Amino acid sequence: MTSLRNKMILALVLIGVVLFMVIQIVILPENEAQSEQYQLAQQSPLTHDLESILPYKNKYMGATSNLVMFNHLPLSHLKRTFQLRPEKFTIEIHYEDMTTDVEAKLFKQTMLYNSVAAFALVDNLQTVEYRFSDATIVATRVAIQGLFGYDLASLLTKEMWRTGVQDKLRDDTFVEEGIKVLTKK
Repeated sequence: MTSLRNKMILALVLIGVVLFMVIQIVILPENEAQSEQYQLAQQSPLTHDLESILPYKNKYMGATSNLVMFNHLPLSHLKRTFQLRPEKFTIEIHYEDMTTDVEAKLFKQTMLYNSVAAFALVDNLQTVEYRFSDATIVATRVAIQGLFGYDLASLLTKEMWRTGVQDKLRDDTFVEEGIKVLTKK
């Protein structure tokens, strides 16, 4: 009886050790690699996940959550501070980097993408100013809505976002024309 019990305990310990090793050697590194891949995809306007920013939908600008959305948009890896200007319905984002620190095509796509996201998510937001150390890019709701041709809030479904925003940003001509509607100071 005792030897059977000892064998059962030994078997359970061995099973536990094997499961622990499988988790440590296979499952955790795989999950970490998937997480890193997801985070990398979030830095591109073409692969960014709309679902990550939908919780920040708000009728009115001025709430802190309006700023948190930028932590989930492309260029979130750049060091920045924020300033809300509720009297002007404006969000200012002050980046420590220069516009040239980001690859040119990605930069243009991101300015358009982050702008359409901000205006689609915050109903009364009228202006977003991206202040870099070498330039300020100003996006207005009117310009972005004219460029994308939709009521911006109507884009906030996965399918509409992909076709109405991300697919358009794959077109270099659209991006070049689009960046012209943003004011550079």
